[in-house]
Amino acid sequence: MSTSSSESLPRPELPSQGDSAPRPYFAGRPHLREALTLLLQAFDYAVDLDQDAWDLAVELHVLRGAKLNNSDIRWLAAKGYVEHAQELTGPGDPARHFRRLPLLTFAETECFVLTRAGEVVARELCSGDISTAESPPSSIGICQIAPVEEVQIRPKWDPQRRQLRMDADVVKEFKLPSPNQETVLTAFEEEGWPPRIDDPLPPQEQLDPRRRLHDTIKALNRKQKRCRIRFRGDGSGEGIRWEPYDPELAVESL
Repeated sequence: MSTSSSESLPRPELPSQGDSAPRPYFAGRPHLREALTLLLQAFDYAVDLDQDAWDLAVELHVLRGAKLNNSDIRWLAAKGYVEHAQELTGPGDPARHFRRLPLLTFAETECFVLTRAGEVVARELCSGDISTAESPPSSIGICQIAPVEEVQIRPKWDPQRRQLRMDADVVKEFKLPSPNQETVLTAFEEEGWPPRIDDPLPPQEQLDPRRRLHDTIKALNRKQKRCRIRFRGDGSGEGIRWEPYDPELAVESL
């Protein structure tokens, strides 16, 4: 029976450190860069659109076009870097539908998404943190935004002045109370501005927490005095991410 992706295929949590840190294996597999780039691109699009990752799942034939063979795909799945499912979407269906299979069968309708561990590895591979000697230059543009972990300058939320700053720039200043936005900024400030935090907004009756977080993220990105920060959902509806933003670079990359 077909089921919607958001109901039947939840994104797995980040595996333990032992499962997510075998970085040296990529040194001998430079051809994986292009496929992981495609998967990371789909992941980031889902986050940007605030959609389930399965809505932008990458088809098997696309990964084959990125030079992956059966052993590569089985290895990525066995390491917990990708999840796979068979697509059952019909021509008139309003959303994509999938069925999880116990084995990797390589049917042409098979699709793939990055896991949390796969996202970490793909970003490191993209940024050059993982050794890929002999890797040919990729024809796909990637990593136009520096990972937050590598950014030296971090935002600063001043609750007394009610200002959000990035270096010397005032990004946002609240003249009127904005409880949801200020709660998010306070949570980031208290945690030292990690790349992601859980939704810090307290539950309220008759309010969908995912929709409320989505609306809060949109509000944080609106009416910025200086566009230095971009807030995004994390793809699960239960967390929020931030990244440095330069509108001039964003225009140039189009």
